[in-house]
Amino acid sequence: MSTTKKFYELQDLILAKMSLEKAKLHIEERKDRTIFKWVRKELTGFFRKFSNVERFRDLVNSINKGLEEENYELILENVKRSLAIISDEIEQYYQDLQKMQ
Repeated sequence: MSTTKKFYELQDLILAKMSLEKAKLHIEERKDRTIFKWVRKELTGFFRKFSNVERFRDLVNSINKGLEEENYELILENVKRSLAIISDEIEQYYQDLQKMQ
């Protein structure tokens, strides 16, 4: 994979991580019904980009289920799991890019 392609994929992961972090903070700090619409909107890019990626498919489906059921715990659990995977991937991309230089 070229350095440029790897860089763009890293950028997508970082943007997804930022959206997940924002959603996590809002869920943890606010416990009202309006949060669900906001979380869905915030995670639209994450859903679009990662819903067909095998390691995220079940997580995306669980987050959507939590949004439909207005279940804070289900959303938060799966957002945290997604963040852990993305954080690991970002670290791996950084290491790979350093090796390419």
